[in-house]
Amino acid sequence: MMYTIFQDHEGDLVLVIEPQPTDPNNPMFIYDGGDTALLFRDWDSSIRINKISDEARPILKNAEDIYVIELQGEDLLRDYFAPIRIVSDVKKLIA
Repeated sequence: MMYTIFQDHEGDLVLVIEPQPTDPNNPMFIYDGGDTALLFRDWDSSIRINKISDEARPILKNAEDIYVIELQGEDLLRDYFAPIRIVSDVKKLIA
């Protein structure tokens, strides 16, 4: 999964991902402070986010939510906020 995480000019976190086939239902960004996170979109759709940069980790760990943008080429397919939930070990939830 290709993705980009950045902070916008107001300091909000933004996650840009490839378009998914369904709309999210109560999405949540699950994170433990390491190099992997899980974007839970609904019970049938989750996205593993790998290789999170060292610079992004403390920002993600201290944020309340992340703005998710699904782009198809340059077209916005959907956008939504996902609260960030900190867990002790996200990889255990993925396995």
